[in-house]
Amino acid sequence: MLLQACATTEPAPPAEPAKVEDRVVIDGEVLPLPDEPKIQAESMPGVEQSSPVVAKLMVSADTQQRAGKLDAAANSLERALRIEPRNALLWGRLADVRYAQKDWLQSVQLASKSNTLAGDSTTLRRRNWYLMANAYDSLGDSVNAEKYRQKLSQ
Repeated sequence: MLLQACATTEPAPPAEPAKVEDRVVIDGEVLPLPDEPKIQAESMPGVEQSSPVVAKLMVSADTQQRAGKLDAAANSLERALRIEPRNALLWGRLADVRYAQKDWLQSVQLASKSNTLAGDSTTLRRRNWYLMANAYDSLGDSVNAEKYRQKLSQ
């Protein structure tokens, strides 16, 4: 008898679809969304190839880092990486911030990730090797520090 009562009830009206935001707001500034999503298999070594949102987040991270707000700078770069996870420059910049926070091991890992995506950007690779050598020195690992200094002299 209870089952029969359940079967005679009216179905619930369909819920309204969730509204999707058609804009991006960073620091109070409305930025346009890309016209169409891009799928890229190549690394994106520079800001000039980044989306407007990522470029704005990088500028924010620069400002925050210069002001000594390292946690905020890391958060901005992590947001940018969620948008462009194959951007080698973003990984390198986050490695710089982690180094400034004295998180040397993570700095090495992030710089290594940056080099994996850097493609033929020797400038970015060399910058990462320099950072890795200094981080290994800070960790007391002179063998690995010397290994990356050797790469710099090649």
